[in-house]
Amino acid sequence: MSIEWDIEELVGYALGMSEDDTESMINNSTTDDVLYEAYEIDFDTYVKIVKDLLPLTPQVKAGISGDIYNAFVDTKNRRMIVKQKSGITPPIK
Repeated sequence: MSIEWDIEELVGYALGMSEDDTESMINNSTTDDVLYEAYEIDFDTYVKIVKDLLPLTPQVKAGISGDIYNAFVDTKNRRMIVKQKSGITPPIK
């Protein structure tokens, strides 16, 4: 899975879309339309913003590998949506 697909999933979370609507947006390639309607930006701009903000997100320890990531997190389902390996060790407590 590429980070761009994860970021498309983040669009759905950020806009309060259901999983089905988010999947439909991704599969029908309407992410640009959805983002323009909500924020008047395109997907490439959204990707740049998310990548710039990612280092500022909380650090999360992966359950299986133990690796530390900065991540946008779905707290309800206890999973990372968009993540990148953290450059800071150990995690902030």
